[in-house]
Amino acid sequence: MDFAFYRNFITVAETGNLSAAAKRLGIVQPALSAQMKAIERNYGVQLFKMQRGKRHIELTEAGETFLQQARQLCNTEDDISLRMQAFGRRAAGTLRFSVSHVRTDYFLRSYLIPFAKENPGISYQFHDATVEQQQQLEAGSIDFAFANAPLPAAHNFATIKVQRENFYAFYNAGFAVPWANKSMLSPEDLAGVPLCCNYGSYALLRNVFKDYAVKPNVAFIATTAESALTFATSGLGVAVVAALEGDAVPQEMVRQQLVDEKLHFDQTLYWSKEHKLSPAAEGFLEFFRNFN
Repeated sequence: MDFAFYRNFITVAETGNLSAAAKRLGIVQPALSAQMKAIERNYGVQLFKMQRGKRHIELTEAGETFLQQARQLCNTEDDISLRMQAFGRRAAGTLRFSVSHVRTDYFLRSYLIPFAKENPGISYQFHDATVEQQQQLEAGSIDFAFANAPLPAAHNFATIKVQRENFYAFYNAGFAVPWANKSMLSPEDLAGVPLCCNYGSYALLRNVFKDYAVKPNVAFIATTAESALTFATSGLGVAVVAALEGDAVPQEMVRQQLVDEKLHFDQTLYWSKEHKLSPAAEGFLEFFRNFN
């Protein structure tokens, strides 16, 4: 089976229309239709629901399963291609990183770019992560995860902790608060206030607020702290997120620190204890240790 057929099938499934898929792929529709029929003949299953008079293509149950497998297959082929490309350039290998979405720019500028300048022969795969870092490490699909919130099964991984991120309350300057003159806040100050946060910090916030007999009034919760901040700029609530002291405060927003010994996250580099590190990964680990 021509490998391009799998990629073209994914495009057909995603567009739901042969004409649109053919246009995106830059091939004629009859040729694309012939490829889809060739896949069905090869595997002996019907992948598409045929409905007269309807231009939108729907997948059968077999088609949905085939789509998942085709995506995995293409991702694997991409990974192989990138790794072999690195050897073709006589590089020292490939490093794969997953970095918390809110810290990607920070990690690139502080660690990865300086390392890359010293090691021009290494190639890189970089993932802006949200919640999947633990699974990526366990599967061996990345070498390192850099997170500003603890991973659920952190005890299964080797770690290096670096900077501490404290929790702050961010709110629109026009949002009326009773604590405006305070330099620092307690969780008690946020009782009843509509809060915005991210899933990664919610469990910690809930447990700390419980110590003060306060139930968080969560008005908005999102995958990333960035989304929580954006929602709070509207004046509809107060974003409670972890940040570095030197992080920029969004325009028209006020920031005040929340004080409690438990309210912090440590920026942490994780790697698997189960998967042997490559020479390139060992080199980065030594660089990271010396840098910090």
